[in-house]
Amino acid sequence: MTTIKHIAGAAALLILPQLALADRPPQAVCQKMVEGDPSGQITMEECLCTYNVADTVLDDDIKALLFQSWYSGENVTEQLEALPEPKRVQKQFKTMERTFNKNCL
Repeated sequence: MTTIKHIAGAAALLILPQLALADRPPQAVCQKMVEGDPSGQITMEECLCTYNVADTVLDDDIKALLFQSWYSGENVTEQLEALPEPKRVQKQFKTMERTFNKNCL
């Protein structure tokens, strides 16, 4: 029984950050990003389009860090670099950029 509790506890720790992010709708994340943009150049429409592109093309672990960064303003570069298969992160960001340029501009 103790082993089952440990497994359930570990699973909960892995799931909780994603549930916390899932509670933040794209509008809330983008509102924070737009409000926190010192240049004032990011629009809500652009942010929502970018959010949808990221949600579509990025793996869940990369997406969670990116959205966390957008919401909190925190630099997550080191955390992204620490993810398994760092080249995967770079490839997905390039795909995201191409998709953004095609669909959002």
